[in-house]
Amino acid sequence: MSAARPRVLLLKIPCASDAAAPPLGLGYLAATVSDLAEVRILEGIRQPMDPQTFRHVVASWRPDVVGFSVNTHAAPNLAAYARAAEAGHPAGLRVAGGAHPTALPAETLASAPLHCVLRGEAELPFRQLVRLVVGGNGTLPGPAALATVPGAAFADGDGVTEVAVELVDDIDRFGIPAWHLMPPADYPHAPHGAFAQHYPVAPILTSRGCPYSCGFCSVPQLVTQKIRYRSPELIADELRLLRNRFGIREFQIVDDNFTIDRRRAIAICEHIVAEGLVMPWSCPNGVRVDALDDELLDAMRAAGCYSISLGLESGSPAVLARMVKHLDLDIVPAVVDRIVARGMEAHAFFILGYPGETEADVDATIRLARSLPLTRANFSLFTPLPGTPEYDRLSAGQRDRILNLGDFAEVSYVAPGLTVETLKAQQRRAFMSFYGRPRQLGRLALAVRTPGAGYHLARRAAHWLRAY
Repeated sequence: MSAARPRVLLLKIPCASDAAAPPLGLGYLAATVSDLAEVRILEGIRQPMDPQTFRHVVASWRPDVVGFSVNTHAAPNLAAYARAAEAGHPAGLRVAGGAHPTALPAETLASAPLHCVLRGEAELPFRQLVRLVVGGNGTLPGPAALATVPGAAFADGDGVTEVAVELVDDIDRFGIPAWHLMPPADYPHAPHGAFAQHYPVAPILTSRGCPYSCGFCSVPQLVTQKIRYRSPELIADELRLLRNRFGIREFQIVDDNFTIDRRRAIAICEHIVAEGLVMPWSCPNGVRVDALDDELLDAMRAAGCYSISLGLESGSPAVLARMVKHLDLDIVPAVVDRIVARGMEAHAFFILGYPGETEADVDATIRLARSLPLTRANFSLFTPLPGTPEYDRLSAGQRDRILNLGDFAEVSYVAPGLTVETLKAQQRRAFMSFYGRPRQLGRLALAVRTPGAGYHLARRAAHWLRAY
């Protein structure tokens, strides 16, 4: 272990699907252990990053703990970065967390030279793990010590031991992310959701969890179905810090379901107004359509909200039923009209290629998107992410049809009777049908506020629409 204060290096494994935004998860981890260790955050967005570069960083800084944040799209790259860390400083503890290790702990451990993974929310377990390393006098924690860390999974003899995850109800305990390690102004003009009105822009969380069970979503299984809330006071403190110290001019609420409790969402908006923190903000992650009544929309608009993304997913009631989406399409036009009538932008997410979907279902989705006064629409191809109900179902009976999980732009699953070419053609048809109208192109052009944003948008468009 380091002779001076222990060192913790946190890396968000780079992948093609990354948004150019501060990694909130690592920011929370860093804040949790900042009193115990010197911490650095790397993520390959603010600076070029590849395994060789990472090995040099590890070799020169010699961190006592290297933590990897891994989503499913980045999982194929984990082994190279873990080997780089091992080569750069063999004595350091290597641990992975995030959505993919949580869903597939044994597979993650088998794929890379790691000492353990942390499943679920890792703030407090990571702090405990760092304490074990700090108190080990140069000896890394063994199975007996790791077995005391909630959510840990580690190789133990011929198998893998998984310690039960402990859920934290009071998420205010996690505090405010370590924004000084990921200043928003250092990031390119390509935030989560691709668009913003003003820069710098910062993402924030006001809650964790989602009570729904959509077949394509891993949040209920990986985070929890129990939704937990940060206090309006702590949210205001974070926004004040971001504005006054880091100069943000806009923020994004990236909750999995910000509007699930409409009274609480209204209270947050009213608190933002009362604290003099009104500035432009958006909900790029998608919200529940059926919660957006006039009172809530008025409160959001008064607090500065200018853009709301909606998780519509499909224009076919049959597909929505298979998704377990619980969305009544009949209410959608009126809700979108309410958003637009208040001078806010409405955007929508759709999924193509869902198991059981037909050409008629795709046509219904395109018709729905074209019929609404949306500023933007995103048509992603169905990806059976580990930790989702659909992944579990398909892995049991159609594992050979899961092609890859490395990129949302790629075809990840091909249903019986379809081909890779057919799915990409459907996706291109949806995009061209929606954006090929002069009015829609004009709306898109007006949303691009800086040359940097235009550059990154063009790169993303080329990536999504590339032909096979």
